[in-house]
Amino acid sequence: MKVLRQGLQSFAGLRLHQALLWLTKTPWQGFWSGSILTGLLQSSTALTVMTVSFVDAGLLPFGNALALILGSNIGSTLTTQLIAFPLDCITPYLMILGALGYLYIPNRVRFLSLSILGLGILFFALSLLQAGMAPLADLPAIQDFLRQLGDNHLQGVLAGTVLSALLHSSSATTGIVMLLTEDGWLTFPTALAFIFGANIGTCFTAVLAALGSSRAAQRVALFHVLLNVFGVLLFLPFVGPLASGITLMGGSLSRQVANAHTLFNFISSLLAFPLLPWATRFLKKVLP
Repeated sequence: MKVLRQGLQSFAGLRLHQALLWLTKTPWQGFWSGSILTGLLQSSTALTVMTVSFVDAGLLPFGNALALILGSNIGSTLTTQLIAFPLDCITPYLMILGALGYLYIPNRVRFLSLSILGLGILFFALSLLQAGMAPLADLPAIQDFLRQLGDNHLQGVLAGTVLSALLHSSSATTGIVMLLTEDGWLTFPTALAFIFGANIGTCFTAVLAALGSSRAAQRVALFHVLLNVFGVLLFLPFVGPLASGITLMGGSLSRQVANAHTLFNFISSLLAFPLLPWATRFLKKVLP
């Protein structure tokens, strides 16, 4: 994911920064811009850290930055939807095409090839992870731990939070949860709890980036945390019905996990958008 993100950022260059400032003139514009830019960057963490730095430098209004964060949560779901496709058969071609393009294309388009290489490596790594984890299913300690998670969704949220914080990516955590669910290690409701936690854990990088920054930047990072905690509190009591509803939509278990991740981020961000004026006043009181 780092290679994929690095290629896209290098391809965009300074134009990305200029576009970010232009596209956040109003909160609503910032909301949809955050969705699109995060989908292109393949990382809500990258956009959030960038937003924190822009606010810290005084280049981006605090209120518009909050809308950008809301949108980034929606854009981050694109990666998980891509991972849900059965692309194992074309993974080697993606890696070869990306590597050759990066080596031999002379202009900035080579960085798009680097992104293709990163995408191929991502799919290849997930297939290796699936093969490597298979023997672990027979270990009693692993079976007991996963069985315990199946009875306690709050523990699933905590586990997803820790894993996502360690990986610095909710998308990577969701990809792992897809594999665990597909192989029968996790029940679908427990997978949803993991996803909820992953969205909280992904805030860890932005919080670290804001520690030595201005108050405005710290407010942006705190808002990112509160937004995802708000979503978890909203959805956690309804894990069972939500799992049943998504199952009725059909598709493979991986696709169902990806759809759950998309619904969680989309609904929580849309519900939080009307609360932006209140959130702005609240954050200014908490971090004056």
